[in-house]
Amino acid sequence: MNEPRIRAATPADAEAIARIHVQAWVETYRGLVPDAVIDALSVDRNVGMWAAILDSRERAVVHVVEAETGIVGFGSAGDALSEALGTTAEVTSVYLIDRVKRRGIGRALFASLMRALLARGHSSAGLWVLVANEGTRRFYEALGGRAGETRVVEGSHGDMIEIAYVWDDLSQFAAMG
Repeated sequence: MNEPRIRAATPADAEAIARIHVQAWVETYRGLVPDAVIDALSVDRNVGMWAAILDSRERAVVHVVEAETGIVGFGSAGDALSEALGTTAEVTSVYLIDRVKRRGIGRALFASLMRALLARGHSSAGLWVLVANEGTRRFYEALGGRAGETRVVEGSHGDMIEIAYVWDDLSQFAAMG
């Protein structure tokens, strides 16, 4: 298989991103969040959400990972949504399907998002991840993320605890590919 390539998403990618979003949630979060949350996921509902995000590209950076079989991952970021992070930018998603994980693709996707944020004038970025998602937490720590405060996200199926990860200097990703 040829190496997957990372590129900016286009509005035509909304359906593929929605499919990957749901698949990655099922693969990653089963056992970490209530089954009812997983079972309620909908590709159709996510298509509309991603179409709207991709149509307003000045607000968000969205990159996809494209392989011979189609899109196998994506990431999104933009201006900080959470003041609690203390950063100018926030990563809102980084998802790969299981069959392409642990091959350096996630690292390359994350670096691509960070470089895009740097190009938009951001100097720092942060994100939130479930405290119980230890594999993802190790991934962000390996990328130099500094663990920060926690927060409780209340939901109809129970509360979830998230922890912040922060990168104070995005220039470290300038040469990373």
